[in-house]
Amino acid sequence: MQLEKIGSQQFFVMALLYTVGNAILLIPHPVIKFAKQDAWISSLFALLFGLFLVYIYLKIYSFFPGYTYTQILEHTFGLFFGKLLAIFTLVSFHLLLLIVIIRGFADFIVAHLLNETPVRAIIVLLFITMAYAVKQGMEVIARTAQILVPIAIFFFLFSMIFLLKEGSIENFLPVTVNGWIPIVRGAIPNLGFPFMDVFVLVILFNYVTPREKLGKSLYLGVFIGGMMVVIAIFYSIFVLGVEYSATKIYIPYVLGAQIKIGDFIQRVEVIIASIWIISTFIKICIILLTLVIGTKHVFRTKGYRIFVLPTALLAISLLDVFIADRSYWDIVEKIWPFYASIFTVIIPIVVLLINGVKKVINGKEST
Repeated sequence: MQLEKIGSQQFFVMALLYTVGNAILLIPHPVIKFAKQDAWISSLFALLFGLFLVYIYLKIYSFFPGYTYTQILEHTFGLFFGKLLAIFTLVSFHLLLLIVIIRGFADFIVAHLLNETPVRAIIVLLFITMAYAVKQGMEVIARTAQILVPIAIFFFLFSMIFLLKEGSIENFLPVTVNGWIPIVRGAIPNLGFPFMDVFVLVILFNYVTPREKLGKSLYLGVFIGGMMVVIAIFYSIFVLGVEYSATKIYIPYVLGAQIKIGDFIQRVEVIIASIWIISTFIKICIILLTLVIGTKHVFRTKGYRIFVLPTALLAISLLDVFIADRSYWDIVEKIWPFYASIFTVIIPIVVLLINGVKKVINGKEST
């Protein structure tokens, strides 16, 4: 059965919300903790590197238009090792990424919105909603993203406009006083979330139409989503200062408490939370969708929906094994960027180099 197709504009919206995802609430804290008042520079560096990764992924796809990522690996490393590497990537990257993001989502909901609700109940409800959305198919997720993205952007712009008068430019001074090492260190967690995660979208390349607009949609979605994260970090320092921002985990959520419109609209943290909930939900759905589509490609089955429920149940069962309590913060800051680079940087660069050399050799032979 042929999978649905999604338009380039729909893919742009999916890429934008996917990039914003959990990063807009999760990442400002560790970046500011390491880079201090220069955290916004760290985030810009991370964005530039993220766009470089997009270039690598699109370049690989240009070598194999119409191929799935599994087929590209099989062509590069041979049928057996290529398929084995594809399975390893799906289990060790996609599945683990899904688990990490869901645990972070549930912990935030319990800590700040539904204090009396067991975290397990939030996780189960999220999995039910996510599995239902993926069962409906790629087009439904894309259309949902199209509906939700104007709401998220409106709330984001609303927050930034009304926070302008609350900040102080002195919070950014002096610039680069601690040198460039803290700036580079601050960029590392921002690379892990969200820019290395963009690799997940590679599985959807084949389903974007027209194919000629794939690159533009992806670049633009990642750039705008990445800039929203940069701005969130900038405003955290601008309004709340370095010392306070470095000690609070969900610092952009705290920004909502600073919004005041006269005496009748105050403490609108729910606006910040709404942006994060919308983008994170779309991101979780996309990860599960690519996970089951990738599984379909590996085993060459007719459809992917048969894998949705088993995959969701597997993720629930593994969640407490991999993510205990709040140890995922150590994963975000110290482990994930280096671990994810195996799948999102090293393997794609190796694939690009091998096939680039093959293309050059074949070109010489043909002449």
